[in-house]
Amino acid sequence: MTSDAERDRPAGSYSSIGPIKEKNKEIKCNSQPFLKPTFAQRAERLMKKVSKILHSKRVDPTAPEPVDFTLDESKLILREIAQELDRIMQTRDLSLSTNVCEDGSSLEERQAFLLQLAQALPPQAHAPEMLHGQTAELSPCSNGLEENRGEACTPKPEEDKGLKKAIGDLSTLSWTLKGMEEDSVCLDTDVDEVVKEMFKLWKKGKLPNLLPVLDFVILSILQQEGQKLSIAKHWNRNQELFNSKADPQHAPDSVWKWITKTRAEVRLDPSTANPCLKISQDGRAVKMDNIVEIVYDPWKDFRRTKQRYDGWWCVLGREGFASGKHYWEVDVRGKTEWRVGVVRESAPRNGFKSLNEKTYHWTLKLQLGRLMAMTVPVTKLARCAPSVLGVFLDMEEGNVSFYDVGNRFHIYSFNVSFDLDEKIFPVFGTVETGRVMRILN
Repeated sequence: MTSDAERDRPAGSYSSIGPIKEKNKEIKCNSQPFLKPTFAQRAERLMKKVSKILHSKRVDPTAPEPVDFTLDESKLILREIAQELDRIMQTRDLSLSTNVCEDGSSLEERQAFLLQLAQALPPQAHAPEMLHGQTAELSPCSNGLEENRGEACTPKPEEDKGLKKAIGDLSTLSWTLKGMEEDSVCLDTDVDEVVKEMFKLWKKGKLPNLLPVLDFVILSILQQEGQKLSIAKHWNRNQELFNSKADPQHAPDSVWKWITKTRAEVRLDPSTANPCLKISQDGRAVKMDNIVEIVYDPWKDFRRTKQRYDGWWCVLGREGFASGKHYWEVDVRGKTEWRVGVVRESAPRNGFKSLNEKTYHWTLKLQLGRLMAMTVPVTKLARCAPSVLGVFLDMEEGNVSFYDVGNRFHIYSFNVSFDLDEKIFPVFGTVETGRVMRILN
């Protein structure tokens, strides 16, 4: 029987005891089982929020900051990736998933890491993956604002296109790792040594966070078949990503060992030297000659040739490089002006044409105490001039990097598409008569 209280209850109200019959119909709760969002869904939500921030700043730079993705969300994404790395790697010493969320990295650093990681993944990690039998596709408006759903999509600037692509890259990364068998990855010996040393440095508080370690491991695992990770190039990239607002990190022993093990025997070639330069008999040192034109004229009987610098005060190394990795060091202590780097064999050497990357000269230059990379336009560097400059040339990777040898700091890198049919030569320049530039190798 129905009680008086139940008869008097207004139509459409609910009983705390159970369902109510209204007009002989039973009202039921239609609850669905909770499904945990996939990594792809979480990554897409994350990238939409990042896109919203950039869009807001682009439309109105003075607008207040939109709500960013939370610290917990960034931890969740990094933990999932780290768990898969721990599962597939044969090395158990790292325990990345245990430490990555308490590694001292800030939300801003994690944000930047996720975006940069997506951009740096090798081609096979970008390829469409089959998620539960369906191809992972992006909504045409997945990089737009939430309010724009249902409206016609409009072309976005390049940075938004990059974010849209990053959504797929981050999500497919997780599925790529999930598809790999447990203990199926054995890191290359050199990479394994670097990763373990970086992990130890982090535990000792000498590395700001674990993000550089994750970066090394992921890109090493996803390298194209038959290729090895360029440790020097990757360490330099890590410095740019994770130390842009801090002091440069001292290169670990394993990284420095990898760079310097490719030492080359570099000697100067007098036949390419400007006639005002004086080359030592052993071919290791150069300086501007002490010229008293009344007594000595360096241009007397001089014949102009394509191989000799007759404007700028430069000289090439004897041997050019067509392949491989090569490292050499130059003592420039006490000097106030110099130029050191590499040059393409066919680059112009006559007259005073600018010696920069446009004319195939990839060099650092010290002038009036200011250190510069000879890009177009010139890149002024906020580094003190080193006493000993290290030069690392990787022909296959297209990388020319410079180091402060005394501190093991990375100074600058050129990324170049070398023509492997043409040799690359070391180049040296100086205008000082009293201080010698000396090759130490």
